[in-house]
Amino acid sequence: MPGIGIINNPRSKQNRRKPGRIRKLGYILGEKGDSLTTQSMEQIDDCIAKFKKQQIEILGINGGDGSNHIAIDKLIEIYGKTNTPLPMIAFLRGGTLNTIARGFNIFGTPESILHNISNKYGQGEKFNTVQAKLLTINGRHCFIFGNGLIANFMHTYYTTGNPSPAHGVATLFRGIASTFSGTQLAKDWFKKINARVTVDGNELPITQFTAILSATMKEIGVGFQPFYRAFERPDKFHVLFYTCTPLQFARELPYIFMAKPIHDYMGRETLAEKVIIEATEPFHYTQDGEMYTWEGGPLEIGLGPQLTLIIN
Repeated sequence: MPGIGIINNPRSKQNRRKPGRIRKLGYILGEKGDSLTTQSMEQIDDCIAKFKKQQIEILGINGGDGSNHIAIDKLIEIYGKTNTPLPMIAFLRGGTLNTIARGFNIFGTPESILHNISNKYGQGEKFNTVQAKLLTINGRHCFIFGNGLIANFMHTYYTTGNPSPAHGVATLFRGIASTFSGTQLAKDWFKKINARVTVDGNELPITQFTAILSATMKEIGVGFQPFYRAFERPDKFHVLFYTCTPLQFARELPYIFMAKPIHDYMGRETLAEKVIIEATEPFHYTQDGEMYTWEGGPLEIGLGPQLTLIIN
């Protein structure tokens, strides 16, 4: 039986708070596979290479959104070298941010999720799964991409040193208050990105953006669902081009929360197969909560491979 492979991120906030958890997950897994702990990017490569050699059927990731993003990116890179089919993926929700797992209705503690998977696997039961498409951003894979406003929000959120869902909500309300008072925070969040953008070969008439967001799932965090068309077409992803002011964005928040179409004053939205951004200056962007910097040249957003996610 090829088995289950678990990658543990000991630096995730939840795992730091519960140092015995990783050992407990190994106990739950037992002889059905290996539970490995990584301390560096090189060790993630080694773990995935080992799991590939073992021909595991399930890869479990004990971390949050960032851990999932990095492990999946490495998985696709290493398995892709030999065209090896990807294993099923289990998000164990071991991080501070579990937006991706929640977006696919995956709930529970890492222990309860793994216990269920281990039992079903040992008894040969079928899993409830979903096919989840990925974005690829210049070759790096994720579910959610965002620059401008969303990346600036994430930067503020992380620099407090206390990331948590509750703190994310508090940071959002700080930003909303700033939009009405006109303080520096709102000005920083809504700094325009100057760029030439093409969608499926057609250049947009817009050249200034508050944010460009794209995703293959509906939710972006703290309950907001701007990507209400994410599952509409299997061959496309939902992309939003915001050009709004801070006050316009604040007025739009209830509609974003309720997964409604954006108003014309906000910008425009569409389904796309490929988006190319050519900006005049460097900008920060986020992929599933991980922060990156675009330094120059075309930034291309397209569709990557599909994953089979275990729901329960």
